[in-house]
Amino acid sequence: MATVPDRDYVGLTAYSRDGTKLGRVKDVMRSGDTTEYLVIGGFLSRGRVVPCDVVTDEGNCLIVPFMSSYLDMAPSIDSRKPVSSSDRERLRNYYHTRES
Repeated sequence: MATVPDRDYVGLTAYSRDGTKLGRVKDVMRSGDTTEYLVIGGFLSRGRVVPCDVVTDEGNCLIVPFMSSYLDMAPSIDSRKPVSSSDRERLRNYYHTRES
């Protein structure tokens, strides 16, 4: 799976694996030195927090390799605060990713 290259993600539109438009990337959250999370949010919905290393860059949009229903059940975290170790652990367990 290709990862998102190091570029400005904010403003790009993200789609789920099933083609559902998830919304635009609102922010990039950093955890420590290496782990990044994208905050994807619709206008009236809570933001979805997705590990950056699972997302594929398609040029003018991003593809998140999960069904939209799976993303709806993902842990929510406060995107206005730094990612805590417990937030990081919950996200890692949910998305089955490893610490970078």
